[in-house]
Amino acid sequence: LSMIFSMTAFWVILFYFAAPSLPGWATKNWLPTLFADSLNIPMSEAGPLSTITIAASSFLGAVLIGGPLSDSWVQKNLRGRVYTGAIGLALTIPSLILLGFGTTFTTVVGSAVLFGIGYGMFDANNMPILCQFVPPNLRATAYGFMNMVGVFAGAAVTQVLGKFKDEGNFGFGFAALAVIVALALIVQITTLKPKVQNME
Repeated sequence: LSMIFSMTAFWVILFYFAAPSLPGWATKNWLPTLFADSLNIPMSEAGPLSTITIAASSFLGAVLIGGPLSDSWVQKNLRGRVYTGAIGLALTIPSLILLGFGTTFTTVVGSAVLFGIGYGMFDANNMPILCQFVPPNLRATAYGFMNMVGVFAGAAVTQVLGKFKDEGNFGFGFAALAVIVALALIVQITTLKPKVQNME
């Protein structure tokens, strides 16, 4: 752990991973409720609709877009994976705002699709980016710590959004997450500069 925590890049990656985990867990835990409230549909419809929307669009973003784009880009530019993840994060920013304030089916479901694609692109590149900075003998420990922080972030945002919901500001709570993601995006782009495709 001392070796991992002595790496500046790991702290950046940790923040870059944890910050988007907030909206990531928010959509997993609260999106059906948001769909039901925004579209005035019963939870029996909102649950499957939100789950299928996020799952399908995340598959598209991770497997069909984010993975191939990153694998190709990194052959030409060592920051290709960083840039691919950044594009994904950038897509989640307007989608969170639209999720928070949208009221029509097209706006709400469309923004959820955009979020899923962007989050999928981000998620597919977390471990590949980590591999550019952390040697093989430390990767499982580093990624395990990242996952732990991500889950803690998810637990925190679930509780916070619950309070927003109780206070009648549920949509605003979702939209506000865009600010945190934007900060993570800026930190990632300005600081993550890998020197190799795979740290040995």
